[in-house]
Amino acid sequence: MSMYVALAKLVVAIGQSHSLKDKRMVVRRIKDRVHAKLGVVVNEVGAQDVWQRAELGCAVVSGDRAVALDKIDEVIRVIAGGGADIVAVAKDAWTYDSDPVPMAVVDDRTGTGEKAAAAGDDWIPDEWRDEVQS
Repeated sequence: MSMYVALAKLVVAIGQSHSLKDKRMVVRRIKDRVHAKLGVVVNEVGAQDVWQRAELGCAVVSGDRAVALDKIDEVIRVIAGGGADIVAVAKDAWTYDSDPVPMAVVDDRTGTGEKAAAAGDDWIPDEWRDEVQS
């Protein structure tokens, strides 16, 4: 089964901002509104030091390419409907086809399953082996 990843980068003008603090408040409202309405996380991905512009990014994963792109379009509509001036939008969707790879079991004693698999059973003390077998 194919998986589709749709990404969007939006450039938003924040004309009412006179400081980075003002900008952060506006960006936070945008992020909160999108998350509350759509359940999609939006993050600031660029222009962090610019007061009157924000570069925002988001990603959506779906089994259907059209559904993923529609969700991105909904994100854009929510941001625009909240009073933000969207200056530019870049969006794209990729197909991700890959067979699942089995994961190694994580072992609390070794920290990773790879270490446990590589170590074999040699590390188990003989008295513990006797308890497990009886």
